[in-house]
Amino acid sequence: MAKTKLALEAGGPQRLELSWGMSWKNFQVTLDGQQVGTVAGGQKELKEGVEFPLPDGSNLHIQLVQSAMNVELRVLRNGVPLPGSASDPAQRVKNAAYLLYFLAGLNTLLGVVAMVIVSDALEGMGIGIGNILFGAIVATLGFFTYRRSRVAPVLAIVLYVADSLYTLVSFSGEGRTPPVAGIIFRIYIIYALVQAVKAAGELARQEESAGPGLSPSP
Repeated sequence: MAKTKLALEAGGPQRLELSWGMSWKNFQVTLDGQQVGTVAGGQKELKEGVEFPLPDGSNLHIQLVQSAMNVELRVLRNGVPLPGSASDPAQRVKNAAYLLYFLAGLNTLLGVVAMVIVSDALEGMGIGIGNILFGAIVATLGFFTYRRSRVAPVLAIVLYVADSLYTLVSFSGEGRTPPVAGIIFRIYIIYALVQAVKAAGELARQEESAGPGLSPSP
């Protein structure tokens, strides 16, 4: 059974627990160890959205939102995403930063392997020191994305769009068909980065609304 724990407010204890089985069946919501409610209809009912009143009078809204590129379990309290939930802007920014760190590490690893091991296959794929440099750039963008920069994920989008176009042109010039999995993965990367740009903008608006000295620390 899958489980996730969330806090009701930023910096607070993770009092809320959500758990579910295969295909989102037997979905249960507990707060401080006490059951708040259950969802018997599984995935279908969750897609429609369910609501539960909490002991403090607030309203908990849970909805499963699926798209071509993502599956998101939205958890809102009085219309505001819970900290650490999939729809929380701060969590979306972190997820994008972690993705960039992963890509940076992967490119760096491939570059190091190509420099240590002589391989016609790696050379034919164009893997080499360029991957190490590419990894360093992506890691830097990941760092600033984590710091909630709105410019860093935009630059990362430009970088991966350019890399995708270059790959398509290269394969077409050689008369080869681009790998479908690689194209889908690049689309997912760009999608995640677009979400990070939107989330960073939302965080910036929240900080401006909070006023000087009241904005959350990055």
